Formats: sequence, C-alpha cells, structure tokens
Amino acid sequence: MTAENYRYADGKPEATLVNYTTVRPPELKLLYQALDTPSGTVNLSSFRTQFTIGDDDHLNQCLNFMHALDFIERPEDRVIEPINRDVFPNLSFEAKLLHHLHQQERPQDHLAAIQGVAFDEAPKTLERDLLVTYLNRELDYINWNKTKVNMWYRLYEGIGAIDYIDSRELVLSPVQALLYELLETFEETENSNDFGEAVTWIEQYFMTVLSARPGTAQLHRGVTDTLQNLIDDGIVEVRGMADAKNEVQLPETHSRTEKPAIKEFSLNELPKAESAKYRYPLERFVEVAQ
Repeated sequence: MTAENYRYADGKPEATLVNYTTVRPPELKLLYQALDTPSGTVNLSSFRTQFTIGDDDHLNQCLNFMHALDFIERPEDRVIEPINRDVFPNLSFEAKLLHHLHQQERPQDHLAAIQGVAFDEAPKTLERDLLVTYLNRELDYINWNKTKVNMWYRLYEGIGAIDYIDSRELVLSPVQALLYELLETFEETENSNDFGEAVTWIEQYFMTVLSARPGTAQLHRGVTDTLQNLIDDGIVEVRGMADAKNEVQLPETHSRTEKPAIKEFSLNELPKAESAKYRYPLERFVEVAQ
C-alpha cells in the first residue's frame, strides 16, 4: 500500500515532539523491529522485561513518541498495537520514520519543517546556533533553543537525513543509502523514471530536497553532493532531454561551473561490498584489523 492508506493513531500524546529530548533512533528502531510479531499486538510487560532493568521511564518516552508518530496504537494501557506497517511496507525503518514525521499536522509538523528552513537558509552547511535563530523567526509556534535543535539533529543524523562536521556545524546532505532508497521506491511505486516527478514525490512524502527559488526547480546543494557521489560511482545515471518540461537543475559545485538540467534517471544495483558509505548510520560498523 502507499501513503494514501496512512492512518493517524487514536488518543495520541499531546506533548510537543521536539520535547522528547531523550529519544534516539537506535532505541526507536529496536522497538520497531520488536513490534513485528505474528499476533500483531505486544504486551507492555513483555517489553519491560525485554528492554528495561527497573526504571522504565525511557521506554515509556520512546513508546509515547512512536504513538505520537502513528507507529503504534494503545487500545489499552498494557497493550501495544503496531499500525501503518502496510504503508510503503518494504521501506527501511529510517525512511519510514521520515515519512511518519512528514505526515504530522501543525503544530506537530515542526520536526519535518526544520529541514526546509535549514535548506532555505544554507546551501550546504549550517551552524546550530544560526539554525536556532532561523527557527525562532520561521517556526515561531515553537520556542526554539539549542536543546531542541540538538534533539532534531540527533534524530535526523541517526537516520541519515543529515550529517555533521563538528559539534557545531551541520551538513545538509543525506546519506547515499537514503537518497537511493527514495528514488528506488518512487520508481517502483509510480512506475516512472521522471526525475522532476521523483523529487516532487520525495518532498511530498519524505523530506526536503529542493531549494526554494522561482522558475526551474533546483536540487539543493547538499542533496546534489549526495546525488553526484551516486553518479560518480555509477549507481545512478541521469540525462536531460531536448525541449523537456519539468526538468530539475543541479546547482554548480566547486568542480563544475555549469548547471545541468535532469529529466530522467535510472538506477543500477548498489555495490555488493559492505561499504559503510552505502549503509545507514545505524547499520555501519568499524572494522578492526587483527
């Protein structure tokens, strides 16, 4: 099934999403995987036994966050019921989390909206302190501070939607695995290889990838860097077409001054080797020489 089958959970917690400051992607992914049971429901006590020793406050925070994002229902206090597993069922947890964040309505849309603000304000990198300033101007229905921006950063970096250089500067580029998966899902879902349609679809259901500008759509510089890496590795092929409509323009880079326009794309298989750059952050490992 597709996004049209998305179901909003009943009785969702009202706490503002960005205030779940202790929630992290690794725990969310672990819980999501544990919810995949033949019965379709999970008893809360079994989760407590499996994931906690004594204090279960953090478990409750994670479950409340997943309830607020429509991953689960809580028909009874002691029962957890996963929902929306049939919406883009083959997606990774990382892409699913982006989709759920993108489906939230105001004021709970703020975690997804941050990325759009960042993309509007910076071509490639952005300091966190500056992002706080921009958010208090653009998304003023939330009182932004460094703690809240850090919550968003840890969430989006953990699922590969952004990266970082140091403790202050964010890199507005998704990992290759994420961009490839979204292009592949579009191709399979919509039976199309039109690049303009693909990026519009990604923006509708998952995350920002375009720069805000009039006229011809332009891919954001950070996303372009990721796409260019996939092109250089022979994993994605792109082409323009004479007199084509709805092309997407790539911005110039440090090594390319022209701005090519893309109409169509095609995908080759990801490398078989277990290379970290083709994996999500939560799937990477450090190889130690013996």
